[in-house]
Order: sequence, then structure tokens, then C-alpha cells
Amino acid sequence: MRQIGMDKKIVKKKWTGKKIMYISGAVFFVILAFFGFKSLNKKIYKVDDSRITVKEVIEGEFQDMILIEGDVEPINLVLVNTLEGGSVEEIFIEDGVFVEEGTPLLKLSNPSATLGYLNQETAIIEQINNLRNLKLALEKDQRNLDESLIDSENRLAETTRRYKTDSVLFSKDVIARNNYIDVRESYKYEKDKRNLLNDNVRKSSQDNKIQIQQINISIELMQRNLELIHENIEKLLVKAPVSGMLSSFDPDIGETYGRNETVAKIDVQAGFKIKGQVDEYYLSSVKPGQLARFSLDGQLVDLKVKKVLPEVVNRRFEIELVFVGDVPESITIGQSLQVRLELSKAKQSVMIPRGDYFQASGGQYVFVLDGEGEAHKRYVKLGSQNPSYYQVLDGLEKGERFISSSYQDFKNYETIVIN
Repeated sequence: MRQIGMDKKIVKKKWTGKKIMYISGAVFFVILAFFGFKSLNKKIYKVDDSRITVKEVIEGEFQDMILIEGDVEPINLVLVNTLEGGSVEEIFIEDGVFVEEGTPLLKLSNPSATLGYLNQETAIIEQINNLRNLKLALEKDQRNLDESLIDSENRLAETTRRYKTDSVLFSKDVIARNNYIDVRESYKYEKDKRNLLNDNVRKSSQDNKIQIQQINISIELMQRNLELIHENIEKLLVKAPVSGMLSSFDPDIGETYGRNETVAKIDVQAGFKIKGQVDEYYLSSVKPGQLARFSLDGQLVDLKVKKVLPEVVNRRFEIELVFVGDVPESITIGQSLQVRLELSKAKQSVMIPRGDYFQASGGQYVFVLDGEGEAHKRYVKLGSQNPSYYQVLDGLEKGERFISSSYQDFKNYETIVIN
């Protein structure tokens, strides 16, 4: 009988040459497809060189400054305000003339206020008269007491003489005892009466003196009140508080003004200042003493910040600037100027000129030329700015060239091909 042998196990190869060839081909295809896809999706924009502007990155002294609009004003401008409200009754002077201090400008009419002042004046005068009558009565009473004391002194002196004489006569038994006793009692009565009157006169004199002093003080205060009332009546006559050039004075007969309302301005002609409006963004950066300049007749004129008014109105705050040197002769009140306000001292920095590119890029990137007809998007970091340049903190070097015109058409591209 034939013996059947056991089956031999066949091991299948995992990596055959054919399989490796297939896998290699697939990998190569994927890589080729990846680079092909990337090449097809590369963001490239073609532009004619006549449509762009190219500028160079420079290095030099950079100064952080801003441009503000300033108006020339008198350095000392005094407001003329009404002290009492009313309607214009008379106008005594015209706008734009020189006035001396105390010159009447206009007269207001306010019948109700005038009547009120007159009633107050009448009441005060009546009170003053009553106090004066009381003072006269006190003085008269004091004189009567003084006269009574003098009479008492005279009677006492006469009685004293009689008492001394009768005392001697009684001791010698010349007069009767009853007569002597009558004289002695009269003497004691006149003496007691004189003493009582003397005390009353002294006390009354002290009291009257105090009361009269108080009356005098009250009368003086009331007289001051009368003066104030007269001044209030005179307040209806508006006068120039200082000497100078009158401006902004344009009242009309019958026009009504309230109390403490401005009717004019007076330039005391002590010099000029410039008042400027600054964006609230720079509120913490502007300080008194900072320098500024403006151009006039081809010359730079130096200014400095004298005062910063921190109140923000319509997203702006005011500053006052004064001239560092002589004031140019051609400066006039109301003139508008463009002032360059320096926010920092000049320092060496890498800079790029300002341009339309900033609107699209927001200052985050620029297209830098590579010298081979292309410009590539490069992210940069900008610092401070002035009317001409941006300060470059990172991303650009001196001598590099970049597109400074608008990026609006190709802001989403990475590379620009320049034809």
C-alpha cells in the first residue's frame, strides 16, 4: 500500500517586486499631484509697472508728530458779560473799535428788576430812619438822666452846706432839735437820691453806648445794601471791564440777554496764542512744554504748548500754544494755520514713506520687490508715525524697495508679477 505524504506549507511573500512598483508609483503620483495643486493655487497677480508706485526703505532721524488745525487768538481775551438780564434799550458804540476801561457799551432795560430794587431801597431807607430815631431817643434819654444827676448834685451840695451849718449851731444849742433833724434827713435823702441817679446814669450810659454801637453797625450795613442796590441798578449799563479792541459785539435794540450772558469780547492786545483741536487718542501724549511748528511765508515758526484743556468734546480736546520767539508781523486774529505738534524727540530709525498701501494692509504687511520683477507679501511691524513716514520696528531693512501705492486690487495675493 502506497503511503501518502503530508502537504508542504507554501509561505506567500508580502513584498513582491510588482507590489513595490505599484506603491512607489502611487506615492510619486501623490507627490506630483500635491506640487501641481500647490503650483496651480499659488496666489500670483500680474500688474503693469505703470500702475504702481515703488519707494525705498530709508534710515534717518524719525520724529513722532501730528498735524493739527490751529486758529490765531488774542493771548488775553476778556469776555464782556451782562451782570443783570434785560432787553437792549441803547447801544453806545460799534464793534471793532478800541475802548477804554469803563466805556459804556449798551444799556439794558428790566422794569421788574428795577422796581424790585427800588422797593428794597425804600424799605432799607425806612429802616435806617427808624434806627436813627431810636439812636436820637437813646441819646436824649441819656442827656435827661445826666441833667437829673446834675440837679441832684446841686441840691445835695446845698443841703450839705445847710446840714454842716445846722450841725454846728445845734451843738451850741442855737437852733431847735426838730429843725436840726429836718435838715439832717433832707441831707440823707438828697445823698441817697444822688447815689441812685449816679448808678442809673452810669448803667444807662454803658447800655446806651452798646446799643448805639449796634445801631451804627446796622445803619452802616444797610447803607452798604443801598450801595449794592444802586450798583445792581447800574448793572443794567454794560461797560468795558478792560481797555482793548472790541470784537463780537453785535446787539440789536430790543434784543434780550440773560444774566451773565456774553455780549462782546475785548482783546487787550498783549500778544497772540494759537488754539488747536487734537484727537482724543493723543490726550495722554500731549503735555505743556511740548514743541510745535508751522510754516509761514516760507519760514518755520516755533511754538510750544502752554495749556492742555482735557475736556473732550466731539472726540477732540483743545490745546493752547504760544510763540517761542518773536511773533511774525503778518499774524492776524482769526487766521487758520496747520501746526505740526511734536510728540517725541527725534531718534534714528528705519522708516517707510506714507502711502495708499496702508488703507488695504492696515500697516500689517507690504509687498517687497525682489529685484527680479516680482514683489512678495511680507508682514512687518510699524511703530509711531508722522505726516511723512511710518517708523519700522521689524520686517524691513534700509535699502529695500516696496510698493507704496494702493493694494486694493491685489491685497489677497502673495506674489505680484510686475510687467
